[in-house]
Amino acid sequence: MKLSVKCNVEAYLKGLIFGAVMSMNAGVMAMDSNEDFPIVQSSFQASKYERVLMTQLRDQKSPTEKFREAANRLTELLVHRVIECLPTFPVNIETPIEPFQGERLVGNVEFVSIMRSGDALLDTFSKHFPDSVINKILVQRNEETAEPEFKYMKLSPTIAKCNTVVITEPMIATGGTLIMVIGLLKEKGVAEENIIVASVLAAPEGLIVLNQLFPRIKVVVTAIDEKLNDKKFIVPGLGDFGNRYFGT
Repeated sequence: MKLSVKCNVEAYLKGLIFGAVMSMNAGVMAMDSNEDFPIVQSSFQASKYERVLMTQLRDQKSPTEKFREAANRLTELLVHRVIECLPTFPVNIETPIEPFQGERLVGNVEFVSIMRSGDALLDTFSKHFPDSVINKILVQRNEETAEPEFKYMKLSPTIAKCNTVVITEPMIATGGTLIMVIGLLKEKGVAEENIIVASVLAAPEGLIVLNQLFPRIKVVVTAIDEKLNDKKFIVPGLGDFGNRYFGT
């Protein structure tokens, strides 16, 4: 990718993020435990099965195979929630018995996997959308500053015309990585209202910033935790999703 694009994104972040981050702590401190995030599409109340699977993910004693098993099952449920956000149109069909009016999904869906943790969700999503285009973006977190650093991007030429772009990102902490990725997508012509973020776990701080900067996106998340700690890790959290899923 050309350097100018990277520079544009960095300027975009500096221009947009500063005010949101400066007000974020005050917003979180004033937030009621039942605060509603307008961009979040699914209920905070997870099902009993989701709570059992989340416990398996959180448990530091869960080996890689158990963590991966729980993550894959949670992703199946996440797929269903994302599909609830997709537009449909009525269609008349014939059953073996009589005519029936059903519905089909409108247009096409493309995926953007934030490497590498986003790849953990991608396999399950692609099974439900076998003809979908898969795009890749690599943004790595600087462990000293907790800031995102852009590394790589490969997007399809059709992504700007797509009805729905689903970003797979298992964890939303500060929201910095997603802010950079959404900024990149918008530069490429993707409409904000066509973006859905699919995530397993989020911190309120990240959702507040995303809501301030991109109020027209949709976020589908299984669980929202208490807060970020001083090192910008989600509390109580589940550790590093990618490391635990892939075992490296």
